[in-house]
Amino acid sequence: MIIRDKRDEDIESLAKIHYESWLTTYKGIILESYLSKLTLESYIEKHQIFNAPCIVAEVDGQVVGFLMYKEDHDIKCGEIMVIYLLKAFQNKGIGTQLMLEVESRLKLENDQLSLWVIEDNIPSVKFYEKLGYRKDGEYEFADYGNVLRETRMIKKL
Repeated sequence: MIIRDKRDEDIESLAKIHYESWLTTYKGIILESYLSKLTLESYIEKHQIFNAPCIVAEVDGQVVGFLMYKEDHDIKCGEIMVIYLLKAFQNKGIGTQLMLEVESRLKLENDQLSLWVIEDNIPSVKFYEKLGYRKDGEYEFADYGNVLRETRMIKKL
């Protein structure tokens, strides 16, 4: 496995991973009527305009996951915006390696790293907790056809 920075030629692979991950990760959490309206084309369009730093995980020449992040230098806090892996490559340590890589990149200029997660996404919450992230009490609601609570998790670097 190789972890590297995103390249322009990765855009379609990232869009496909993002799209497929939404369909698999959020099945049973987000209403099917919402998920059925998602399209690969819309994800390709989004990924063509995203400009946040992004690292990818590549296995045997295939991009199988990615993580996008940002930094707020004023408060010395980085944020993981998204992390997604193809279902066949989950639970193999790849997501952990992506998280550790971004933590390594950000720890010199940041005191902490945050992320937001849908509370009903228990496997993801447990994954983040295993890596040392803790809920800090901040939350917001997001409407995905059904209103779901997203909670912030933070890790001191």
